Amino acid sequence: MLFQRRLIIRASLFLNFCVLTYVALQAAQGGGNGSGGSVNLSGDPVSAQTVYGGETESSASTGGVPGAASAQPPLALPTETDTEVSTSTLEQANWSSDATNEPPPAELRIDCRQTEGGFAYTQRGQFWILNNYVRADKSFRCNESITYTTHGDVTFLDNVIPLVQRWDGPLSMAVYAPGTDYDTAMNSIAYLRQCTIPAVNERVTFHLVLDERHFPRAIRKLHPSQGSILVPEGHGTTGGQSTGPTSTTADANHKRTVQVHSSNGQAVIRVERSGMAAGSAADGGILPEIGGLPVVNCSQPAPWSTPPKKTYKQIKNLTYPVNVLRNVARQNAPTHYILASDAELYPSPNLVGDFFAMLRRNESILHLGRPKIFVLPIFEVYSNQTVPTSKAELLSKLQQGLAVPFHQKVCSYCHSLPKSKEWMTANISQGLHVFHIAKRHKPYQRWEPIYIGTQDDPLYDERLTWEGKSDKMTQGYALCMLDYDFMILDNAFLVHRPGVKIPRKEPVRDAMAKKQSAVIRSAIYRELKIMYGQNNDCIV
Repeated sequence: MLFQRRLIIRASLFLNFCVLTYVALQAAQGGGNGSGGSVNLSGDPVSAQTVYGGETESSASTGGVPGAASAQPPLALPTETDTEVSTSTLEQANWSSDATNEPPPAELRIDCRQTEGGFAYTQRGQFWILNNYVRADKSFRCNESITYTTHGDVTFLDNVIPLVQRWDGPLSMAVYAPGTDYDTAMNSIAYLRQCTIPAVNERVTFHLVLDERHFPRAIRKLHPSQGSILVPEGHGTTGGQSTGPTSTTADANHKRTVQVHSSNGQAVIRVERSGMAAGSAADGGILPEIGGLPVVNCSQPAPWSTPPKKTYKQIKNLTYPVNVLRNVARQNAPTHYILASDAELYPSPNLVGDFFAMLRRNESILHLGRPKIFVLPIFEVYSNQTVPTSKAELLSKLQQGLAVPFHQKVCSYCHSLPKSKEWMTANISQGLHVFHIAKRHKPYQRWEPIYIGTQDDPLYDERLTWEGKSDKMTQGYALCMLDYDFMILDNAFLVHRPGVKIPRKEPVRDAMAKKQSAVIRSAIYRELKIMYGQNNDCIV
């Protein structure tokens, strides 16, 4: 009996040893790929990152896709520092969109906050913001699409039509409208909504940015939250500003006003809605309205086709607060994912659907490792060319000399894309993939990419103007210091409105750029170093 017990104990110890040895060997071979088939993208910056090729184990770990293939061996996906790794492996990256029977985008595990998207007045320095002033008819959940966020003054509003034709998600546009440019903006927005394509009403939301130094004499009442204080004509107002208690006396010529004082206590928003005959503009009347917007004659040319010789902004020689507008459009976006871009940059079609298909395929690795942004290469075509609708068409124009990389002739380093030659010579595949993972390090330390990011990414410094140039460099520094991965997409791109920019002398703007650069170096850079730290690879 004693002998049998000793034999059983020895056998048990031997079996335990074998099991532990097997587990240790399996762990060593796994290379830290994580659980559930997910891939560790958080390795050392100089190490190759790994993804799975083809149909992945991550599909099976989340319930699987019918007909999906089994997991493939891991493939090394190089970062910008892995110069010895062949770029051919990039085409096999797991960030693909060729899965079938995928769940709807809303099922992605995206930690996002749903916003109401209602109208609100806010103030940013000297600017009053009319958030969600003209709202899109359709609403979006925060995890179901990507918002194209953009900006412009009244001369850029015609770009809304080609944008909405190529973009199948919501658009959030901030419009700078000082002085009488407010009226021009409202007439253009009314024309867009009443006379162009239904998608404008359905998916485009406009936010207006007003300057307290150049305030409109009156603004339109589009929302109940703007108030409904009644003031009889000529009673209680001087020069459009309230001088005492308002009256609710019924009067055929009453005006509704809303008092919103600016930081200097002087500017007042005066919402005008007269009961006088339509078209009596000389005596303070306004045209008939649709939802608060003026009714326009769609048989007449669009407002932007017969522009004034100079806008109010140009007459007053005002600078363009580009980063205020960028942040307004971004922060009012209804979705977690955003593409913060310029109004004259037109995206490749079907990008929203392809992007979410790629995310669904890679959901298990989406939230691992360093923060990520998804970069779109940018190009220009000559003025006699159409904007390409596919990568094949784009490459054909590049080969024929009908298209060039963006700003190649005015600031090539600003948009010089890592692995750009390989991007333009790689085989074209179906769906969307990550072509290369880059960093904003030398020789790309001044790179200003346009990308799909999230509401969690750093905002733009609102002290910087478009005229002063380098307006995105400070945000780029923050992305660099936060160690963002720049995931360059292979079958997605942006093309500027036809016309290739060429160098020209701008002595006034050059002087403004010199002053703004001095502000960045002397003040903003010091603040950024305190907030984010300092690294020789990251510059402003």
